[in-house]
Amino acid sequence: MLRLLIIVLVVLFLATVALSNTDPMTIWLGPWQWEIKPDGIFIFAVPLAGLVIGFLLGWMGELRQRRRARRAENQVRSLEKQIVELHQRLDQAQASAAPSKPAAPAQTETVQPMAEK
Repeated sequence: MLRLLIIVLVVLFLATVALSNTDPMTIWLGPWQWEIKPDGIFIFAVPLAGLVIGFLLGWMGELRQRRRARRAENQVRSLEKQIVELHQRLDQAQASAAPSKPAAPAQTETVQPMAEK
């Protein structure tokens, strides 16, 4: 909510400046020269260009994170396959090493009920 309030205030400020400055403006960049009429276009274009550049930089960073996530998912799948394979090997090894005579049943303890006080 605070971000939205700040954005609205900045837009209102830019609109006020753009509407109050209506004289032509000359912009020099090295040997090139541009004359912009009215100045409001320039005042809105610069923040818009910054916004687009910021989105592009964020998107490029997100691509890097997605690539890392994809690699991690592939590694997890590979490790899960290894776990299944190792469990199968373990089951086969236990089955082949099992004694031929049946195992003795496990002894169970009987639990006595508690005496009421």
